[in-house]
Amino acid sequence: MEILICGNYEGSKLAADSKGIAIVVDVLRASTTIPVAMSKGIEIFYVAKEVEDVHLTQTELDTLIIGERGCVKLSGFDFGNSPVEISAQTKFRKNISAFTSSTGSKRVVEAIGSQITIIGSIINAKAVAEKVIALSKQLSEELKVVIIPTFTHGSIIENENTEDQIGSLLIAREFLRAGIELSPELTEEITFLEQKMSKQSLTKILEETEHGKKLINLKFKHDIEFCSRLNEFTQIPISRNDVYALSNGNNVVKLILEK
Repeated sequence: MEILICGNYEGSKLAADSKGIAIVVDVLRASTTIPVAMSKGIEIFYVAKEVEDVHLTQTELDTLIIGERGCVKLSGFDFGNSPVEISAQTKFRKNISAFTSSTGSKRVVEAIGSQITIIGSIINAKAVAEKVIALSKQLSEELKVVIIPTFTHGSIIENENTEDQIGSLLIAREFLRAGIELSPELTEEITFLEQKMSKQSLTKILEETEHGKKLINLKFKHDIEFCSRLNEFTQIPISRNDVYALSNGNNVVKLILEK
């Protein structure tokens, strides 16, 4: 099993072209919101790239609609992309939802063609690594596993303030702890992050990222703390290349819950 971190559109394309496993990481906040919603009773997510596709999914499949643009809840949507808001729900009126976000949902759709797509984040890092290790034994130990920070400037050694790269490294670290060999470059980057974490809390590290600062300005600081809760969740949103074709010709990705 080969573990790679490859971000942005290129990561999704690599996972799809190699027919590997895509782990999509959008720490602030889509990859946190979706597992949290599943922990609160949502059983199926249809992830859409475009807002119009969310509305069409709602019409065709009778779903809730959850999502944002520019970190702000979209008009007419049931919920925004806030894990704190979602975690406060005791019961949803439906257990199926369409979802879109500014970046994370795009990478999920762009990864169509991967054998498996998983939503991973800081909150479920260990569970995701354990699941992928189990899947590799079922499918092929030669499988390429692409951890996809949905937006990244690359290695945090050169640019420390990209939260999706940080989340991806924490997932990669779980593979390393499970005895999976990683590249020297990836191992070095994990060591760099661990040194940073020895001096600052994960919450503080995320607050200092570009997106973290934007969320604070929009009064979503509480979401940053929630998104930094390492390994507090075991929910694994997963798609086994399960795609629903909308009547407009666009595809949405169906995610279900696997623990």
